[in-house]
Amino acid sequence: MNGEAAEAEAVELVSRLRSRFQGALVGLAVGEALAAPAVFGRPGSFAPVRDLLGGGPHDLPRGAWGDDTAMSLCVARSLVASGACDPVDQLARYRRWQRDGEGSATGECIGIGAGTARALVDGRPDGAVPDGAESLARIVPLAMRHWADAEALQTAVRTTTAVTCREAATFDAATRCAAALLAALRGAPPEDIAEAVDAAVAAASATPLAVPSAATAASPMVVLAAAARAFAESAGWKDAVLRAVNLGGPADALGAIAGALAGAHFGVEAIPAAWREALAGRDEIEELADRLLADALVGLVA
Repeated sequence: MNGEAAEAEAVELVSRLRSRFQGALVGLAVGEALAAPAVFGRPGSFAPVRDLLGGGPHDLPRGAWGDDTAMSLCVARSLVASGACDPVDQLARYRRWQRDGEGSATGECIGIGAGTARALVDGRPDGAVPDGAESLARIVPLAMRHWADAEALQTAVRTTTAVTCREAATFDAATRCAAALLAALRGAPPEDIAEAVDAAVAAASATPLAVPSAATAASPMVVLAAAARAFAESAGWKDAVLRAVNLGGPADALGAIAGALAGAHFGVEAIPAAWREALAGRDEIEELADRLLADALVGLVA
């Protein structure tokens, strides 16, 4: 291969990766925003979600998102600022979001689960409170930053998850979520991505999604399994995320994970343009995705 051909191939690779990285982080945020009307609802108790509307129990403006995206962006900002997975910095950012709404879509801390709230106050997980499924969204920027180093990714996953979580099943779900995201970012065929979460699907297949009264305590493994099923059975980003959020219950976590998986696989262009344009904080989210890509590429050649 001559120099010009090699350079063209490198440019194409970076362009493709940029689409996948932006797809993962923008897809997470749009997925959670889409879920607003379905959060805590039983299927059939709410009008099927077909568009980006806002509303729901938190009365979100159109395009706004809650705790899943807010805490994922805290991790992304920390990775960019620290150059590494720093749990102390992550905790400080989470606390500023919890206390002051820093980095949120609305200026307020919205949707935080009981276990996460207690862990942020105490500085460690509370053994009496179950882990929340929102912990999965924090894996997305880690998979982006460490897309070329699976071993470093798993170390970062354990470190980040431990800031607010303690249950072995949560760490298992986080590990499987990271593997699935990594496969999507690397352009693996859909069947390979599905294989990465097969064990999670099998483990949760007999367990129904949480009913509204228990939605905030939905098992991370159940949420991962349902989001992965929605992604594996879809033909594109929109179909995947609408399948996920219309399950109701923990619809925000479902939309976030399905949106990240599908965005990483199909690229940011697959997300409807009107929804991207309405997304709160879109410019910063895209910039964070670009900076994570730049850091990942620098790490690759270092």
